[in-house]
Amino acid sequence: MSSDHRDQYYWRAKRDQFRSRAAYKLEFLIERYGIIKDGQAVLEIGSSPGGWTQVLVDHGCRVVAVDIQPMDEIPGVIFLKLNILREDAAERIREEMARSLVQRFDVVLSDAMAKTSGIRSSDHAASVMIGNAVMKIAMDTLRRGGVAVVKQFQGDMTGDFIKNWGHYFRDHRITKPPASRKESSEVYIIFYGFSGKETDNSVQG
Repeated sequence: MSSDHRDQYYWRAKRDQFRSRAAYKLEFLIERYGIIKDGQAVLEIGSSPGGWTQVLVDHGCRVVAVDIQPMDEIPGVIFLKLNILREDAAERIREEMARSLVQRFDVVLSDAMAKTSGIRSSDHAASVMIGNAVMKIAMDTLRRGGVAVVKQFQGDMTGDFIKNWGHYFRDHRITKPPASRKESSEVYIIFYGFSGKETDNSVQG
């Protein structure tokens, strides 16, 4: 394996015993944007293989992790094998919240992404579809003042995506962590300050 930019994070993950290099993306988002506070209740969508989950556990978070793929157990983490595109996805998650005595999540995180095709427009559209599903779940499960983070392949529909969901939040940021591949259009959209309803506040980038 070559020692290019991508592999630096691969080997760091091996050294630090993270399940994936994606852990460093979340660490960046926490350090730079303060999206997580220790001990918060977090819904993590697209959790497998568990790199982000490990970071959340290190921060003492109470985690409900969701993925369409299986994930090896992480102590203290509730895992749901679930396709978030199902109509009953939010209901399934709310049922688990009730069992876990979680009234609302402080943060909803998504690193979920469909298998890429290599066709930029198609991959972008698929990421927007998943992002919309994530945000619909966030509407049902996020506390007022909470934070939502969604991964997306940036493209023509990104602006409308932010406009549509930004009405429910105080502010937003778009960022690309250093651990992301340089050639990738992958970005993370951070929505701050969930209002629980539409607001007249403009959303600033």
